[in-house]
Amino acid sequence: MLVHDNPTDVTFRRIARLSLWMKWLATLGIIVFAGFALSIVVIPGWFDNMVMLAFPELVIAEGITVFKRTALLALLAMPLAVSLYGLWNVRMLFDCYARGEVFSPAPAAYIRNVGLAMLVNVVLSVFVHALGSVLLTYDNPAGSRQLSVSMSSDTYMLLLLGALLVIIGWVMREAARISDENSRFV
Repeated sequence: MLVHDNPTDVTFRRIARLSLWMKWLATLGIIVFAGFALSIVVIPGWFDNMVMLAFPELVIAEGITVFKRTALLALLAMPLAVSLYGLWNVRMLFDCYARGEVFSPAPAAYIRNVGLAMLVNVVLSVFVHALGSVLLTYDNPAGSRQLSVSMSSDTYMLLLLGALLVIIGWVMREAARISDENSRFV
């Protein structure tokens, strides 16, 4: 007689295997994000080129001074930190799944944290772009200073996706709590 694996066991083994790969992909993302940010600061000229790519519509009369560079780096550190926080939570979520921890408070919290990081990053991206444009053109002659606000359909979609993840995390936390309460009655 042939014994077949339970389909649920097979599914969870597949989830665990794929989650392990995704955990390492998230780890790679953390390393690449941090390494790229560091390289922009360390390699001469890269930062100025990245600024020009990020703000192609701006006329920067006085160029990118040391003050502007320093202020922009401080400004850009905020969304980078939030992105790294989000990636860390993605990594930890996949680690839970790789270990078979699926329906518990920890994965729910990581999902919620990823959603929060997305929401904060969307708001920060609009704020940073606007403040960056003012910072880059503050010393332009009167009449040529600029405020550039950048939003797109991606902004809207990321807001919705971030909110969706926050709510899914919340629902999963409640489901884990109810499951825990129900298991105590047996």
